[in-house]
Amino acid sequence: MDRDLDFEEATALIPAVQKHVPKAPWHLPVIGAIAVLWSLLGVFDLLAMITRFAPYMNQMPDLTREFIYELPLGVIALRGIAVFATLAGAVYLIRKRLVAVRILALGATTTILGIGFTFADGAPDDSTIQAVSVFTIVVSVLLLYYAQTWAKFGVLK
Repeated sequence: MDRDLDFEEATALIPAVQKHVPKAPWHLPVIGAIAVLWSLLGVFDLLAMITRFAPYMNQMPDLTREFIYELPLGVIALRGIAVFATLAGAVYLIRKRLVAVRILALGATTTILGIGFTFADGAPDDSTIQAVSVFTIVVSVLLLYYAQTWAKFGVLK
């Protein structure tokens, strides 16, 4: 004898569906903590550059130091946005917040623009500055990629 089921009977036959909540990988807080430390180094570098902190700045060649002292305010502002956005993005990454992706994107973009404008302004031909600049861009882009990857997996909320 076939009969139609009412709604309550039909839903009772369906097993409960639980949404899979992805677990954060063990390395997410480690990468986030390393990113925070890296960003704090950037904050220190920016503040030392702005305040002309002698013990730090005197380690640079004279030509490089003079070039840094003459950087336009716009380039310094871009560097400030870059280091503080990356710091905030790293903190949000540790807290597993989706907003980390947007903030790290801002940090990576301003890092690239700030370094690009620095070299467009005629940076000294110093291999150390060039290597650190390339490394900084690579770290910013990789950190953004890392955050985007875990956002796609649903780890960042």
